[in-house]
Amino acid sequence: MKHIYFFMLLAVWMLAACSSNSGTVKTDAPATEAPVETQAAAPATEAQPDATAEAESDEVFHHPGAGFSMTKPMDWKYLSPEMVKTASASVKWNDAELEKAIKENPNAPLVVITRYREPYPTLNPSVAVTMVNLPVEGMPPKDILNMSTEVLKRAYPDLTYVDEVQDASVDGINGAYTKIKYTMAAGDQKFPTLTRMWLVPRGKIMFTVGMSSPQEGPDVSEEAFKKILSSIKIERK
Repeated sequence: MKHIYFFMLLAVWMLAACSSNSGTVKTDAPATEAPVETQAAAPATEAQPDATAEAESDEVFHHPGAGFSMTKPMDWKYLSPEMVKTASASVKWNDAELEKAIKENPNAPLVVITRYREPYPTLNPSVAVTMVNLPVEGMPPKDILNMSTEVLKRAYPDLTYVDEVQDASVDGINGAYTKIKYTMAAGDQKFPTLTRMWLVPRGKIMFTVGMSSPQEGPDVSEEAFKKILSSIKIERK
């Protein structure tokens, strides 16, 4: 049951919704383990000293504790944790159990960026990165990603794969990738959404990278997403 619960939460974290805030993002996370908010969904581990994220420049996000860095496009915006929670709360879920899990276990992403400043009248292209403990040691990344995206079908019945779950690497680390499309509801509005997801294990933890946009039009942002993905650096620990 604990593993199913974990996959429910992981599925939501990988689709972290966006709001935005310019300036430097600050988050607290243990040096080598998942953030405190995720510990209940994974095997207990010894806490590590806190480390604070920092911006080496306005565009380069660096979290020394997580050993993670990423460069955002100059005109994209950083997101505050408060805005992330507000946006997440506005999303409607078709599955009561999943919604309960989300409300009881709010996620704290390492970083979230959006293309436009919020409030934005339609779906805002976004990138969200999280760090969580591996649910089962030795489980292939493709299996974890497959189970997580299958859980998402409970929340989004129209979810379909654009790219099937497959092997992929981020900064030379082997992981898994998929691209899905579905309809997100927020308030009384519905947004056809396209999300690319990467799962990158490192030791006992893994990073998830979610990049979401509209399914059509100028805000699909494929070129920007490619540049952001290629800028990611993950320290080997």
